[in-house]
Amino acid sequence: MAFDGFPEQGLAFLRDLAAHNDRDWFEQHRAAWDEGIVPAMMAWCGELAERLRETMPALVFQPRIGGSVYRLNRDTRFSRDKSPYKTHVAALLWEGGEKHDAPGIYLHVSPEQIIFGGGIYMFEDARLDRYRKLLHSEKSVERLTRALASARKAGLKVEAGEKLQRPPRGFNPEGPLAELSKYKGLTVAKTYKPGAWVHTGEALERSENVARAYAALHAWLRDELCG
Repeated sequence: MAFDGFPEQGLAFLRDLAAHNDRDWFEQHRAAWDEGIVPAMMAWCGELAERLRETMPALVFQPRIGGSVYRLNRDTRFSRDKSPYKTHVAALLWEGGEKHDAPGIYLHVSPEQIIFGGGIYMFEDARLDRYRKLLHSEKSVERLTRALASARKAGLKVEAGEKLQRPPRGFNPEGPLAELSKYKGLTVAKTYKPGAWVHTGEALERSENVARAYAALHAWLRDELCG
């Protein structure tokens, strides 16, 4: 299946799911998920991975639910909100290592916003320790700074996921690396308002543009943090 846009009925399904977030309603309307959203997301991820092959040669695309495309079911075990389903669809392409411990490209579609981005949302403990050590390397910091500047120039926002209130030991609270040292993960993203473009091939073009703007940071994470 070629990707020609996220289905209009898929966006309507997610909007209605927010108002009818229960299993009975979902089962009555699940064709929009099974036959519309899932095939479109699989095609989108597959074509995006292929377009980025030269830049990110080992990018992993797993064409299944629970692979590159996230499950719609929420984990409600430790949440007060017992709504069984997410009201957005998301996907991840990653390069090297475990899915959430490797740099990757993230796609997120909801009726409220469309997000394209990349990075590692949360560093594992050993990865976090290495990240902080790399911030003491002038050469590594120069490369990271250039990568972040390239992403910002393209309109991507640098985000931390979670971060400390104060810089950890060994970092000057007034120094140029104080903010980065507080990060427990490192991602960049660009957020769009949904529009007619989402239902056309322009969605693939925009996601590719964001991925290429993120590529220098991806390479830093892959080579220096995870290499």
